[in-house]
Amino acid sequence: MKRLITILLTLVLLSVATVPAFAAPVTAQSGPRGTFALVGRIAAIDASTGTVTINVIRGSFLVKPYFGKTLMVKTTSLTRYLYKSSPTATPVPITFADLKVGNAVSVNGLVANNVWTASRITVGAKLTCFP
Repeated sequence: MKRLITILLTLVLLSVATVPAFAAPVTAQSGPRGTFALVGRIAAIDASTGTVTINVIRGSFLVKPYFGKTLMVKTTSLTRYLYKSSPTATPVPITFADLKVGNAVSVNGLVANNVWTASRITVGAKLTCFP
């Protein structure tokens, strides 16, 4: 009986030790991935590439390493641009051309493979709060 228990215990331990070897391989990612939200000031605008460089003040978890630094955010034809004149005002649509260096903005979007893509940029963000 002792021999049977020893054999069974050995088989269980071996199976537990080998199961992780059959798990899906871990692939290397280049940078963070997921949705992001940030608040900051526009530092530069490049209309030819459709990018906006932002001095990051606050943001979600993915943005945390960039606090106090600049981050280049790509825009697409699907990016929405809004202007909010006060915290209680209803945002009004604007265009990429209405963005100005120095504007306080909040940005929401998606990051993958170190490409930060904005889905929405709102001018008039309150810089002391997270959007």
